[in-house]
Amino acid sequence: MCGFFGLHSFEIDKSKKISLAKEAILNLNSRGPDANGIKLADNNNLLFCHNRLSILDLSVNGIQPMISASGNLILIYNGEIYNHLKLREKLKKENNYNYWKSTSDTETLLQAMEIWGINKTLKEIKGMFSFALWDKEKRKLYLVRDPFGEKPLYYGWISKLNSFVFGSDLIFDKLFTNVNFDINPLALNDLFHLNYIDNNYTIFKNIKKIDPGTFVEVNFKKYQTPQIFRKKYWDLDRSHIYSNSYTNYGDAKRDLNSILTKVVQNQILADVEVGTFLSGGIDSSLITAKAQELSSRRIKTFCIGNENQEYDESNYAKKVSKHLGTDHEEIILNDKIMIDKVPHIINKLNEPLGDSSFIPSYFVSELARSKVKVVLTGDAGDELFGGYNRYTQIDNLKKIHLIPKFLKKIIKKNFYNINDKNIFKISKIISLLPFFKKQFYLNNKINKILDRIDPDLNYDEFILNFLINKIPYNVFVEPKNFSKAIIFKNFQSKNNLKFSLPQKIINIDLKSYLPNDILFKVDRASMANSVETRAPFLDLDLFYFSQSIPMNYKIKNSDGKIILRDLLKEKVPKNLVDRPKAGFSIPIGEWVRKPLLDWSENLLSKKNIEKSGLINFENVKKIWADHKNGIDNSNLIWSILIFQQWLLNR
Repeated sequence: MCGFFGLHSFEIDKSKKISLAKEAILNLNSRGPDANGIKLADNNNLLFCHNRLSILDLSVNGIQPMISASGNLILIYNGEIYNHLKLREKLKKENNYNYWKSTSDTETLLQAMEIWGINKTLKEIKGMFSFALWDKEKRKLYLVRDPFGEKPLYYGWISKLNSFVFGSDLIFDKLFTNVNFDINPLALNDLFHLNYIDNNYTIFKNIKKIDPGTFVEVNFKKYQTPQIFRKKYWDLDRSHIYSNSYTNYGDAKRDLNSILTKVVQNQILADVEVGTFLSGGIDSSLITAKAQELSSRRIKTFCIGNENQEYDESNYAKKVSKHLGTDHEEIILNDKIMIDKVPHIINKLNEPLGDSSFIPSYFVSELARSKVKVVLTGDAGDELFGGYNRYTQIDNLKKIHLIPKFLKKIIKKNFYNINDKNIFKISKIISLLPFFKKQFYLNNKINKILDRIDPDLNYDEFILNFLINKIPYNVFVEPKNFSKAIIFKNFQSKNNLKFSLPQKIINIDLKSYLPNDILFKVDRASMANSVETRAPFLDLDLFYFSQSIPMNYKIKNSDGKIILRDLLKEKVPKNLVDRPKAGFSIPIGEWVRKPLLDWSENLLSKKNIEKSGLINFENVKKIWADHKNGIDNSNLIWSILIFQQWLLNR
């Protein structure tokens, strides 16, 4: 993993460009503390700078920016190409090219593009990546992002400076302090409804993200705004052509095991030690089991626990580790750690993210960094194999939606926005039922259902409502800019009508929640600690396999990830597999009421809330007062707090 920044400007002089590069390198240091480099091109109009986290070929031969053998191409790149050795074999066989200066995947990627061109190369490579490529002869800049958006890439035109910027992180406002970067209300609407910023926009109006599976071609002419052309080189919706290729479950499970073996084998390739994050859940346990099978030594595994038992899975992780024989380490979070470190950790975010699991993700990355540079994760197992409740419980939610409208009105009137004490009483009764006895976060689940019963919603809107935060009041100064309808419209635009409802929700998550929340969170938490994370479930072969099996191999009788569970049972005891899903949550609602109360009160003060000019203080005050009085508004409150802390730090 690495970090990079670039700039094309006919107006900013050479010395200022070098100064900006040095400042960018400092800002991106945690992404690449091992080495850095600066390169000017296009008559000093183009600047490339790069921070390196050395994983493959630790020598100076892997340093970037890297120039191609002919001298025509310059590359800055963040990520890993897992099949780069096979690409070298193919280049030798098909093109008689075998003149390598290093063993790094950077050189492989660069020479592949020089010989094959960018379109063929993107069809051949497997990995996670974002990169910027300058073609000297064509005078074109290419900005490219991997199929699922594992690696970030931002770009934008700063009209005040007549300059085009791009990079791995949203640091442009830190570099250009004389420029006013306006807050994007569409992004803030997303953040407060979803806890993340969706689509290709960012918290700043004039800065965008490259979409996953997309590259951008940029052409520069003096005294003109650059011409930008976007091309989708990989499309999720085209991946379903393999649907229902299997009719025999045993064959599917055998092939899953075989594909997973090859994928993990490719992803543990590094010139440094590789570990895994092990929560004790199905996805991380399966990845860890496979990594340990393939390793000649004990794999290092890392876990975060919580003093609050309702949010703690660490005991399961220890049991899985003991059975597999890994070298396991854990840290248990408590109130004191939160008070001391949370504001510092949030300041690591150069763009707001309201997912509170960023906190444990940061801590587990910090723990891993003391031992390894690379970790495998179980991320995307839920999206690919139907793990979330919003997929598995669709039949039950359909029954709830069929409740007569007059009863829904009664429920909404009497049970919307009720306090924690009453939710606890309801959960005590429900937990007497066998199915609910060992459910994690039962209070939260009951609360979420009660808060989303609405007589005015059609079935699709009711289901989509479970992807959105509860919003008791409009929190914008301009009410029309704060809209759940915008979120619904965006989600519906990402749907293909031919798919089943579970697959529609999965597709929305793959296009929105996965890249803009899960992968964003893991990248920022790990990179803040100079750790590279790899997600085997996002290998394209494994993804295509997940799309080729029938839905009942994934979801059955309201249980998800059926085929992953059954494969894992061949590797660890059954009692460690057949248990309720916990996830990677923390009791953020309790923390902001108690250990983080002073911090929260300060950020939600009238002075700080009105700083942006976008947020309605009186309505935030009501939401915060309700939360302190036991009505759970934790998701919305946390996203507001994150935005406020981010704003304070700019």
